[in-house]
Amino acid sequence: MYDEYGNLVIPRGYGRIHFSRQEVVQILISVAVLTIAFTVVLLGGLFGDLESLDTVVWLFALGVSAVVSITGFLLHELAHKFVAQRYGAWAEFRMYPLGLLMALLFSFLGFLLAAPGAVFISGRINRKQNGVISLAGPATNIAFGGAFVALWLVFPDAGIWSTAFNLIGQLSLLLGVFNLLPFGPLDGRKVWSWSPATWVMAMAVAAALLMVSWGLFI
Repeated sequence: MYDEYGNLVIPRGYGRIHFSRQEVVQILISVAVLTIAFTVVLLGGLFGDLESLDTVVWLFALGVSAVVSITGFLLHELAHKFVAQRYGAWAEFRMYPLGLLMALLFSFLGFLLAAPGAVFISGRINRKQNGVISLAGPATNIAFGGAFVALWLVFPDAGIWSTAFNLIGQLSLLLGVFNLLPFGPLDGRKVWSWSPATWVMAMAVAAALLMVSWGLFI
């Protein structure tokens, strides 16, 4: 990062795991907004009959949404941050207020189109390091998605818990697949630029687990 005179500024926390107060506040706001948006989508948005749903349905949707927001979004972004900081870079999350607002608005239409924010990174990062940093986020989605799908397979008759395991797994894996698309500012483009073979392997694992969660391989 540079100041107004063009001098390099080394932020406090450079090269180690560090959170600023502003970053923590913006992370909490983003997680809260995404949890609300996911909940509204799962309840059907404006096309659902929200008033007729009982407390159990509301709590189920809220619980699933909170877990997906934490594992699918928060830990995804923290993975980027931690790996970048381990490489000696400055890395902090910044929310996109307009993206969060759009997430809320679209959730009432029954689907989620969100750009809640991103980890901004500054430092001497080479192509491989940039690829590894970019892969860390989707890899987190794949790991947690795979873990919840495994729980669903182990406990297929656990009622609402089985449904929750499968739903959380599917949503986490969908987020992983989406972020691995090799286009625009998505993680997949930087992973592909670093190592096409690694990109193919990551996408294949994510897609295979997603199909398992859909019951296609069982």
